[in-house]
Amino acid sequence: MTIFPLVVSYYTKDTLYQLEAHNLIASCEKWDIPHHVEAIDSFGSWELNCCYKPFFLISKLEEFKRPLLWIDIDAVFLKKPVFLPEFEGDMAVRLHPSLPNHHPSKVISNSIFINATPPAQTLLKMWAAQCYRELSNPDRKEEYWDQIGLRDVILAHAGKARVAPLNLAYAAIHEHPEDQKNVLDPVVMHYQASRRYKKMINQE
Repeated sequence: MTIFPLVVSYYTKDTLYQLEAHNLIASCEKWDIPHHVEAIDSFGSWELNCCYKPFFLISKLEEFKRPLLWIDIDAVFLKKPVFLPEFEGDMAVRLHPSLPNHHPSKVISNSIFINATPPAQTLLKMWAAQCYRELSNPDRKEEYWDQIGLRDVILAHAGKARVAPLNLAYAAIHEHPEDQKNVLDPVVMHYQASRRYKKMINQE
């Protein structure tokens, strides 16, 4: 019998993201989905908080020693999920094959499956290193997204791990034109709270 991966996420303490966490947790409890959600201290900015993601996943993979399904804290499960074929690989994430490799949304890291395999662990460590390297660059002038780091690692190390496109029903974005047309029966819906909360986080 296949076991559904453990849903994991985090949110910054004493922010409106705590309200989002309540919604995600409630949806997991409603559908009897195994989950682990943590509150963390802010690192001082929205981008730093987001780029903690690979470090968090590394620690949770080591702690729980089982496959994980990262879900951004601003999402909810609309229905009970099922075990997907792509959960047999090392990683599954929302990919956009039609976009050029340099596009910032080539990979969208709102939902990520991570298997408890050595190649998956290696990808996570390379992703963490990539985020640290870019955020530490003194000449950096643009905001850095964690999904850009994941994109670069996946593209640079293609073939070293089994990375599959995640079923869009598990990474749907609320009011996204493409998703409204193509995702007719979403399982996970993301509400992009960063559009509402990013400025508040950065001003703290």
